[in-house]
Amino acid sequence: MSGWILEVKNLRTEFLTEDGAIPAVDGITWRLNRGETLALVGESGCGKSVTSLSIMGLLPEHGRIATGEILLGGKDLCKNSETEWMKVRGNEIAMIFQEPMTSLNPVLSIGEQMTEGLRKHRKMSRQKADQEAIKALELVGFPRAKEMMKEYPHQLSGGMRQRVMIAMAMVMNPKVLIADEPTTALDVTIQAQILELMRKVKEDLETSILLITHDLGVVAEMADRVVVMYAGQIVEEADVKELFLHPSHPYTDGLLKAVPSLEEEQTRLYSISGTVPLMSDLPTGCRFAPRCQRVMEKCLQAEPKLFQVHENHYARCFLYENPFEGDKR
Repeated sequence: MSGWILEVKNLRTEFLTEDGAIPAVDGITWRLNRGETLALVGESGCGKSVTSLSIMGLLPEHGRIATGEILLGGKDLCKNSETEWMKVRGNEIAMIFQEPMTSLNPVLSIGEQMTEGLRKHRKMSRQKADQEAIKALELVGFPRAKEMMKEYPHQLSGGMRQRVMIAMAMVMNPKVLIADEPTTALDVTIQAQILELMRKVKEDLETSILLITHDLGVVAEMADRVVVMYAGQIVEEADVKELFLHPSHPYTDGLLKAVPSLEEEQTRLYSISGTVPLMSDLPTGCRFAPRCQRVMEKCLQAEPKLFQVHENHYARCFLYENPFEGDKR
């Protein structure tokens, strides 16, 4: 890996409501390096998908980027006009959406949807675009790619539609691929195939991947680094091995404990008590404090910043207010 390709700096994304502007992403900062897979992890409602929509310039009408920068190769995408966004989407940054059935147009053939970007961004002839689309479909494991071009989304299984989405994202050879819960609603066998496919595509095309998921098994298999989000903030960031061996924030620790183990006999699965707070009704102090088993008086009064736990490892927790003091290794 040589340098970073995508940087999010102090990003705050808000939604306008009758009660005013409510943040969904609240001042997050991270970098995605070239050829790296960075995982954004957290429960539903933590701000992961809103982060991806902000990066793609696809926020709904009532959503806006209030402050911060999204830098792609040094250029701030937040300053893009809609015309400039059209040049970036699918061309430099591509996205695999959570639900392939609703992301694919049901009235257009797979071929029409596969070649749209090539003809628009690369000004290819229909014949040349068809050839590139067929290559991409073959890359994701379709043996009858030419025939597939004439078929429609409803004729394909869930796993096949997800492969088409990956092929569509990769056909433009983007710098960054955003995968939002790419294995949701797929059975275990198909999940494994999709993950293996993403790994192969990353290696073959040297693409950087932003992986958004709540599945820590997928994170362990795919990610190089992990950013854990809670209530719109980053609460922990570390290399994947470091995070799994030494989870530092109580929220991360709880997420890992909630993963079923094959090695230990469990009569009851662990769960973190409570729920993610509404962004319109955040608790005073640390946002995780009402659910935390290690809460201190200070946590209820002040909001912690990201403290350094170890080299390249940070946690938003007062346990690490003094550098390396809370590190237990």
